[in-house]
Amino acid sequence: MKNQVKYLQNFFYDLLNDYGRVFLLVKYSERTIIGSRGFTDEEKEKGLILIFNSRNHKNLQWTEDGSIVAALGFGVSNKVENCFIYQEDIVSVFSPDAMVKFDRWDMSEVKESSEKEKSEEEKIISLDNFRKTKT
Repeated sequence: MKNQVKYLQNFFYDLLNDYGRVFLLVKYSERTIIGSRGFTDEEKEKGLILIFNSRNHKNLQWTEDGSIVAALGFGVSNKVENCFIYQEDIVSVFSPDAMVKFDRWDMSEVKESSEKEKSEEEKIISLDNFRKTKT
């Protein structure tokens, strides 16, 4: 992702500065930390959409490898959680206001290969039901 980091950062800040908010789709992994809140079961399966605006983040920093460190506010009360978003877990950056989206193609390849493996596993038929039993 190193080649994508600069584009991703510029895109992120352009959306944030021009439209006031930017969305990040983050997949679940042990490397990404969402404070004490963590990921819900549904978010572990489908991913988590983080919304950045001028009021809900503090100390936003991008590391050299493209990971994000920030204190983000969650929920109606804007409860602050210290977050570390590992660069390989960032699936896309988008803005409904600007009607643009930056998807990582390598992420879709991973998803397609895992879906292919699952479908191949479903095609496996056990021979246990067809074995002759001695009578």
